[in-house]
Amino acid sequence: LQGVTMSNESTPSSISEEISNAKRLFPSVQVLTATRSFLIATYERTPYTRIKTTLTFPDNYPSHPLIVNIDQDAVVPPGLKKKLEKELNSLASEKSAKSSEQQFDQVCVVWQHLVSFVDDNLFVPCWKELRKCVDLIQN
Repeated sequence: LQGVTMSNESTPSSISEEISNAKRLFPSVQVLTATRSFLIATYERTPYTRIKTTLTFPDNYPSHPLIVNIDQDAVVPPGLKKKLEKELNSLASEKSAKSSEQQFDQVCVVWQHLVSFVDDNLFVPCWKELRKCVDLIQN
């Protein structure tokens, strides 16, 4: 993602700081609800490329990774939901395994990947149809 740098100078030290930092770095991600336990947000490039996420902050966060859930709807079919959840949870897990001062910013890492995926993948609105074409070709 161009223009977004996550430097160690302003590494957050609490969930609320992390959410504030993420909101500042990703103003296009609309936060619907944010508490110490979870964060619900939506990123929308167009009405047909809208992805809603729920990030759950487990006990012992940030040494334990965020739990990322993608809402399934007409825009996000089951296959895309599974793919994104796997990728985003993996990124959060990698970040939580780092040294303690680098464990925060899991929200930014997840949002950076999500925004890049939606912005770079012009076929998100027809993901299900694309998947069917790939399956037809492979069979």
